[in-house]
Amino acid sequence: MNNKTSQERSGFLFNVDILIEGSTNAETLQALLALLNTSDKVVDLRINSGIELGKVIESALASMKTNYVEKSKANLSAAKGFQAKAAAAAQTAAAATVAKALSQASSHLTPDDIRDSISKNRLVRVVVNKPGGNRLSIPCRILNFDEPAQMLSVYHVDEKQVYSFSLNEIDELSGQ
Repeated sequence: MNNKTSQERSGFLFNVDILIEGSTNAETLQALLALLNTSDKVVDLRINSGIELGKVIESALASMKTNYVEKSKANLSAAKGFQAKAAAAAQTAAAATVAKALSQASSHLTPDDIRDSISKNRLVRVVVNKPGGNRLSIPCRILNFDEPAQMLSVYHVDEKQVYSFSLNEIDELSGQ
């Protein structure tokens, strides 16, 4: 059993909104704390709202974060633009290299002719100069043309095998 006498002390919790006049939030907060701390009856206190200290710091941090995000987006956009320009330049250079290699291999052959042979499944003869001076004449169908890698994949119709050649290995490519 819990028998309380009238002499025992108890604590009570109050939730209070207090309006204090002052020129700044810091000044009024100091006045409130002084008022509450002068009484020996206040055992503990907690201020739940009204403190505006650090607002300048918070706004500066938010501004820095916004600037960082904007700069990051601008840098990312610039990097993507640079990558797109570099990719376009690389494609142009690869196409020029392919065209040069094809013109060296056969004066009348173009990448469009190769793609046309692939789409029509046309039988062609490829003369390849392998290392060591070996020349091969292969009746074949072109399966794939990889312009950036400058590779040509062909299906040898007699041997029923697939071969891949670099464009600089091909001396001649003619339709049959």
